[in-house]
Amino acid sequence: MALKSNFNEARSMRDIEKQAEVIYNKMLNSYIMAGEQFVINARGQLQSHAMGQYHDQTTNLRNSIGYFVFYNGTLVRNDNKIAINRAKIDHLINPRGFQLIGIAGMNYASHVESKGYNVISYQADIAVIDLALSLEKINVVGGGTAAGLEETFIPD
Repeated sequence: MALKSNFNEARSMRDIEKQAEVIYNKMLNSYIMAGEQFVINARGQLQSHAMGQYHDQTTNLRNSIGYFVFYNGTLVRNDNKIAINRAKIDHLINPRGFQLIGIAGMNYASHVESKGYNVISYQADIAVIDLALSLEKINVVGGGTAAGLEETFIPD
């Protein structure tokens, strides 16, 4: 008795494509949520933060904080509250896979950070850990990834 295949190749490919789309959407949502939380944390930090106190008198620095999500080098989401010249981040964009870029768009943000004040550094570390936790939940990265990052980023 010979075996005969009883499946439809086109239907199988559609099922695989649907599963890939579900995974893509879960990952995209994870990156977006990490970006949104990054902005909330960075903009909402207390004026007297443990990593340094700076007074944003004009609110320009805090309002310039935002994020971008790229997939295969194409922008798929950004924080619409910020206006930044895309050329400023072009050199950071990876042409493969998902990427989250968090920014403080004012040209003096790095100067403030270099003085020992926190603008976005601490929140960026937290965003990476939150993203790893989210990706663990959907089984994209191995369990314990976030815990390993937390040991690296968070001071005792």
